[in-house]
Amino acid sequence: MADWCLLVIDNKSHLVNLDSKIIEIKNFGNFPSEFLKGQKKGVEFDLFSKKGKLLPHNLSDIQKNLIRGPQIISPKDIAWLVYSSDVKSNDIVIEAGGGSGALTTALAQSAFPKGKVITFEKNKKHLEIVKKNLKLSQFSGQVELRNEELNDQTEIISCNSIILDLPDPQELVKWAEKSLVLGGKLLCYVPTINQVENLLSSLNGWSEIEINEMMHRTWQSRLEAIRPNTNILGHTGFIVSARLLNK
Repeated sequence: MADWCLLVIDNKSHLVNLDSKIIEIKNFGNFPSEFLKGQKKGVEFDLFSKKGKLLPHNLSDIQKNLIRGPQIISPKDIAWLVYSSDVKSNDIVIEAGGGSGALTTALAQSAFPKGKVITFEKNKKHLEIVKKNLKLSQFSGQVELRNEELNDQTEIISCNSIILDLPDPQELVKWAEKSLVLGGKLLCYVPTINQVENLLSSLNGWSEIEINEMMHRTWQSRLEAIRPNTNILGHTGFIVSARLLNK
């Protein structure tokens, strides 16, 4: 596993891999990694007339540095999916498809240390992107990647939650009924209300059905003018959740 950490230079953070021979920092320069390997984390040091510091990186640092392939699920939606699915250690969660791995990295962290994330991604190119992005996470060992399509013919996998980012999640509802433990949740991320309608028509017998849409508005932090930023991250997708209380 690569040795990723956060390099802070003059109060600005940069995600770096200490296993690389050369560290490249945009608008700063390139230098051998050996110098950083000799520094203690959390202790300030001089770096080319600047003040530097090494710190552990976190999930938000990973999300900012993901390689982009297919459209990622945004942090605002990831937060709700992780909260609503209640993924924790010892749990098994099924994810399909993998996309660029943004949600995968968050689920892996939630499942640590004894849980498992099984991610289905039939597109080989997309799967390679997920693999590369998982290298940023120290929790990648919780993930099992499968280069195959999840469909109603897939073997039953006993699990605590299922998260689907697929065009037609309603086709997997029967499979989800057989795979989920009682009390488990099915969560589906779909961009259009037409998909929501198709999904709802297949959820007969399910409980606690919810449709959620997350909005995210940031504020500028200048003391002389504290106000909302002009742009707002509005609709990205609907999250439909349903709980299995009876079989």
